[in-house]
Amino acid sequence: MTQEELQKALEALGKSGITVNGDLVLSKHVEHEIGNVEAGGIGIQNVYAAPTTKAAKTKPKAEKKPKIADKPLTLKYFRHGSKGYLRMQKKRVGIVFRKWNDWGWIGSEVSTEDFEALFEGEPRHCNITWKKNTTLLSVLMRDLLEHQNCHGENMIEKQTGQSATSMVELQFGMSPNFDQTRLTEDDLFKIQLTVYLLDPENPLPIRKDGGDDDYDLSDAAMQEVLAGNLRSTKGI
Repeated sequence: MTQEELQKALEALGKSGITVNGDLVLSKHVEHEIGNVEAGGIGIQNVYAAPTTKAAKTKPKAEKKPKIADKPLTLKYFRHGSKGYLRMQKKRVGIVFRKWNDWGWIGSEVSTEDFEALFEGEPRHCNITWKKNTTLLSVLMRDLLEHQNCHGENMIEKQTGQSATSMVELQFGMSPNFDQTRLTEDDLFKIQLTVYLLDPENPLPIRKDGGDDDYDLSDAAMQEVLAGNLRSTKGI
């Protein structure tokens, strides 16, 4: 192609709306049109379209750390103001632990530390497996929370949001049932005995010819002391 022929070709292209960009690229300027290239068009079509919006990146949710509020409440029984009084309370909790084991109320794998924690008042899982029916547990928790000593004071300090229902559900993972008709006379006696043993105002029976620390903790002895027929200590 001669120089003259090349010049004529460029002039023809210019009349058709195609422009020359530099020496190599031929392009047609098309505004607001996508994929609309004329037949026989040469070069690159410049398309002016609205920029696409990139999807917002979502950050993975951080793993929720356990809070104290997420843990079930325990019975606020221990009083830490006096070492002597606290020692006496822990001795009584130890007796209850022994009795619950004897009665088969709790699993043999329950440790003394976990059992004591149930009476500490600090929110935590105490890992106590309840072996008996849920009605026995429900009535027991209710009676412990409602019991008042001879001075009209609650033996278990009340905490906001705590109830027998919440204790059964959250601490023991069971469904509460307060229908006492499902309980036997023996069940009711053992609930009463548990409350009695934990109340520091109540004396414990001592063995005949025994010292002040020689307690008779058999169910028979406890039945007698509850009935007022047996000599007892002034309390521990």
